[in-house]
Amino acid sequence: MAASALKKGSSPFFPSKGPVVERPRKVGLTHVLDRLSGSKPDQLQHLAGYIDIVKIGWGLPLLIPRDEVRARVRFYHDIGVEVSTGGTLFEYAVIRDRVPAFVQEAREIGFDLIEISEGIIDLSATQIDRFAKEVERASLPYLIEVGKKNPQNQLSLRETVDRIAQARRLHPRKVIIESRESGRGVGIYDGEGGIKWDWVRTILADHPADELIFEAPNETQQIGLLRELGQQTNLGNVAIDSVAPLASQRLGLRGDTFGSVRTSRNVKGPPATKFLYFLLESYHGLDQSELVRLSRLPRRTVQSALAELRRQGLVHEGVSLLDSRRREYRLT
Repeated sequence: MAASALKKGSSPFFPSKGPVVERPRKVGLTHVLDRLSGSKPDQLQHLAGYIDIVKIGWGLPLLIPRDEVRARVRFYHDIGVEVSTGGTLFEYAVIRDRVPAFVQEAREIGFDLIEISEGIIDLSATQIDRFAKEVERASLPYLIEVGKKNPQNQLSLRETVDRIAQARRLHPRKVIIESRESGRGVGIYDGEGGIKWDWVRTILADHPADELIFEAPNETQQIGLLRELGQQTNLGNVAIDSVAPLASQRLGLRGDTFGSVRTSRNVKGPPATKFLYFLLESYHGLDQSELVRLSRLPRRTVQSALAELRRQGLVHEGVSLLDSRRREYRLT
C-alpha cells in the first residue's frame, strides 16, 4: 500500500471540491474589483466560493460593447457571484441626468447591485434618498459608499460616522467605506496606507461591522483588519489576483494569520456592546476606566454593555493579576 493511501474511514487532507456557500452571505464578504485587465475571469472559477461580489470598476462598462459587458456578467453568474456597477459610473449618470436610464439598462444587462456614491461629486442626503428609491423601483438592491476619493478633500471622522448613519437608514445591502484602489490617504488609511485604528474603532462604536464593507486594496491592510476584527470582516476593492491570498488569510493558511485570526462569536446587542467585545479581544483584560477611555463611551453605557456581555456568557469579571484592587474584564 502506498504511504499516501488514506486509512479506511479517514477524510482526505486535500479537498475534492471547493467550499459550499450559502448566498448571499451576511458576513465574511469578499468584494472584488474587476478592472477588465490582468487575470482572466475564467481563472476564478475554482475560487468562486471565496468571492461574493465583483464590481466592474469605475466607468469601465462604457469602454466595451454592451454584449461584452453582458457576457462578462453572465460568466460571474454562472459561477454564483453577484455583479455590481461601480460608484463612478453612478456619478457619471448623475451629472448627465441619466440615472433612470442607467439603472434600467444596468438591470437589463444583468447587474445585480447598483453602487451609489458621492466620491467625486457632492450629493445631499435628500438626493441620495431619491436615487436609492430610483434603484428600488427597478427591483435592484444597492450598496452605498461613504467617503471621498481625493486625498485633499476628505471627510472628517465625525462626518464619516454621520454619513454611515444616513446611509444605513436607507437599508442598503451594505455600506462601503471608501479607500480607492491605492488605499492611501483616503478613509481609514493614512498617506502611507497604514490603518488609522482610532477611525476604525470610532466607526465600530456606532455601527455594526456586519453592515459595513471596509475597502482594503492592499494585502497588508487585509491582514491587519482580519487580525484585529476577525475572519468574518467584510473586505472590498480586493484585486482579482488577491482573491486566493485573502482566502488563505481568512482561513489562517499563511504565516501572517496562522493561528492569530479571531473566529467570530455571536455577540448580540447594540453596537456599543459589540465594540467593547472587540476591545476586550484586542487588549486581553481591561477595567472599566480603561474601557471608558479607549471606547470614548459614557461610563453608564460601558457598564450596561459589560452587563450584557456577562449575561451572554462572553465576559467574566475577575481580580487583576497586577493589582488586587482592580476588577478586570476578560473574554471567557
